[in-house]
Amino acid sequence: MRLVTFQNSDRSPRLGALLDDRIVDLADAADALNERQGAEFARLPDDMVDFFAAGDGALHAAQDVLGAVADAIARGDELLSGERPIRHSASDVRLCAPVPRPPRIRDYLTYEAHATGSGLPVPEAFRSVPICYECNTSTILGPDDPIAWPAYSRQLDFELEVGFFVGRGGRNISVDDAPAHIAGVTIFNDVSARDIQFYEMSLGIGPSKGKSFATVMGPCVVTMDEVDEFAIECSVRVNGETWSKADTAGRRYSFAEVLAWASYCESVQPGEFLAVGTVAGGCGLELDRWIAPGDVVELEASGIGVLRNVVDQPEQVPDGAGIPSYTGAPRAAAKH
Repeated sequence: MRLVTFQNSDRSPRLGALLDDRIVDLADAADALNERQGAEFARLPDDMVDFFAAGDGALHAAQDVLGAVADAIARGDELLSGERPIRHSASDVRLCAPVPRPPRIRDYLTYEAHATGSGLPVPEAFRSVPICYECNTSTILGPDDPIAWPAYSRQLDFELEVGFFVGRGGRNISVDDAPAHIAGVTIFNDVSARDIQFYEMSLGIGPSKGKSFATVMGPCVVTMDEVDEFAIECSVRVNGETWSKADTAGRRYSFAEVLAWASYCESVQPGEFLAVGTVAGGCGLELDRWIAPGDVVELEASGIGVLRNVVDQPEQVPDGAGIPSYTGAPRAAAKH
């Protein structure tokens, strides 16, 4: 199942599922089926995190609702919830990030090829544990949202990643039990201001300003019964030109291992997101190709879709913003 969060002009964000080329409002669909057909479908959450927290019961209920909607459509029955349609064209709604404000986001390094391709040393710790940084959850963007360009950077970069949402929460989850806690996978664009990222991290801490301004997720969450985490084909297009192709094979750590480590001696909650790092060749730093304001960046992952965004113009800041001692960071380049 491919799940989305979408918004009409007159309603708060809603949980939907893709059926052919339309978005089905799952909660409205359950209500419409119960009203029209006298069915007994359980009321489904209208929020993605609540849906994840409800576990397999909600997933199976949603699959049943979606199947019943498909049957009704095949019979020519366009279901309504009250006076509202339960199906929506993507052009008539705003597609949001699947979870607009995740309770927590961690981005792990699991591809050694990305590190070496970026000229970064692979630490001994990588052989023992997946290593992460924590993202700014207040700057999440969705499909077609403009990618912010902060005034303190002259070198913006995309990063093509996939990652997964936590379904059921837990603590000290074993590798064997971890798959039951994973809700689904989506595309993650870990937008990076490369110049200040490496400038700041020369002290051995961070990233900070280099990653804190824009992170893009979407377009949908694909449930784990429909995807092989090690066989997702990926590509990057900028202004329609293919810059890179890769896949999700060759990772050192599986989703289950990442979740087991993340939950070791700490609790994870429904809706948390764990990215598993940039695929080989999945960023401009590795390719030595750089995006510019106005560029259209499309990250594609097989079975998930295309995450499309336009790069915004650099932010215009008032006089006196920042601090006088910062006049810019050296340009970053991969060292091989």
